Amino acid sequence: MKDHSFYQYVLTLRGSNDAEGLFAEAVFADLMFPKQAQSYHELSDYIENYGTMAMNLSVFDDLFHAYEEWRHF
Repeated sequence: MKDHSFYQYVLTLRGSNDAEGLFAEAVFADLMFPKQAQSYHELSDYIENYGTMAMNLSVFDDLFHAYEEWRHF
């Protein structure tokens, strides 16, 4: 099992021209984003309270699911 944070996973998506790439760029630009977080609830609370319009919650849900799968392989 990988021990990477969600932030580290999302940065691998930077540069793609889709909703996931826009989300990754927004996360990268947010200096206060919880970079060590691995918990869905901690991350979703942060995005709901402090995230930008580019940090779409439905995109986050999809990315977090992919992140969990990625961590297990």
